[in-house]
Amino acid sequence: MATVILGGGIIGLSIAYHFSELKPDLAASHQIHVVDSASELLLSASGYAGGFLAKDWFSPASASLGELSFNLHKELAATHDGARKWGYAPSKVYSLAIDSRGMGKQAKDEDWLQSGTSRSGVAPSSADGATGPGAGADRHEMVNDDGSPAWFTRQRNGTLEVLDDEGNCAQVEPRQLCQWLIERCKERGVQIHTGCVACSIFKNAEGKVAGIKVRKDMEIYEKHAKNIVLAAGAWTPKVFQSIFHDSKFRIPVTPLAGYSIVVRSPRLTKPILDLSQHSGGTPVGISHAIYCNPSPNWAFAPEAFSRLSADGKPEIWIGGLNDPGLQLPDTANGAASLRDKNKSEEMRKAMVAMTGLSRQGDNLQVDDLETKREGLCFRPISRSGYPIISKVPANALGKDIEMEEDGGVFVATGHGPWGISLSLGTGLVMAELLIGRKPSADISRLAIR
Repeated sequence: MATVILGGGIIGLSIAYHFSELKPDLAASHQIHVVDSASELLLSASGYAGGFLAKDWFSPASASLGELSFNLHKELAATHDGARKWGYAPSKVYSLAIDSRGMGKQAKDEDWLQSGTSRSGVAPSSADGATGPGAGADRHEMVNDDGSPAWFTRQRNGTLEVLDDEGNCAQVEPRQLCQWLIERCKERGVQIHTGCVACSIFKNAEGKVAGIKVRKDMEIYEKHAKNIVLAAGAWTPKVFQSIFHDSKFRIPVTPLAGYSIVVRSPRLTKPILDLSQHSGGTPVGISHAIYCNPSPNWAFAPEAFSRLSADGKPEIWIGGLNDPGLQLPDTANGAASLRDKNKSEEMRKAMVAMTGLSRQGDNLQVDDLETKREGLCFRPISRSGYPIISKVPANALGKDIEMEEDGGVFVATGHGPWGISLSLGTGLVMAELLIGRKPSADISRLAIR
């Protein structure tokens, strides 16, 4: 019987990709379905995220998954030309401090997101090979004399230090990676349905769950399923309650809205090159990430990434401005209309302060940046601070709910700001759970208890 994956973001797509790889016969017979409530895919975090990847920036509970996922990103890019198709590139990472404001507030584990401090607080305390700003960088017009990225505007009283290196960090353009996953899934026979709102389960003659009912254009359709996977990001708790009306169990995930902006800069016109990675001298593109605490120049904790877009041109993404009070819309279609003009302007000012053209003789920057895209997305934040990747216990589904003996309900959500980085690993381990195989990462602490 079929498997239905509720959620068409990068987590749901990665599950479908790996599951169709492990079960090609199911995909070919159109028995793997991805169902999303929005009218089109990638309208929230998976379409607007920064795309930063880390190998070992995770708490012990998700460390194994983080390393697995980082390696899968690297392998997938090497096998399928990810550098060209979705902008995969190793990344050198910096931490910026200005006047030490916000320092001393460093939060542990995932608390930095809620407390408004920099993600740099969860980086490894000692980065192998990160010996200085100029380490491993080819000198040309895209790099300053000290090796720091030329698109970054030097800050008065600012200290830019290497936080981690290209061996442990990387960058992708998430929307392009998702589109590649969509194409591969469709080629294998995975069915993708948009504009479909999951509204309940239905049962077979034996009284066991036979699948879910979805509503599209005022019509109700039944989708048979032995397995139901909830991977709808911030919408996952709502989807669970919509299907299992009588369940008292609540998935401990809340939404956190975040703003972002993508620009092109006259100081970033081609990929920064690194000749140190290859003995033959073949240059490869690298990216840069800069993490900042709040400062006199911005009230939040910005994070800025250089990356390659679909046309092969470099761009700069900046985020870090959150709105904890913003309510989750019914579907991702409603996210764009909730964007606050004042917060968008605050993002723009921070972008100009970090990357705008410096005026001679003062500390002001000129806005010479071309806006490519502005975004507002919702990240799923778990109560524990790390993802939930688990089969839902049968007694949590509600009264008189019984699954087929070899089926079940599964959850993959709560990735917070790490959804892109942990996506491929999550997809693989969830696919392994679905077929009863031991997961390739230790996810024992990520289970529902």
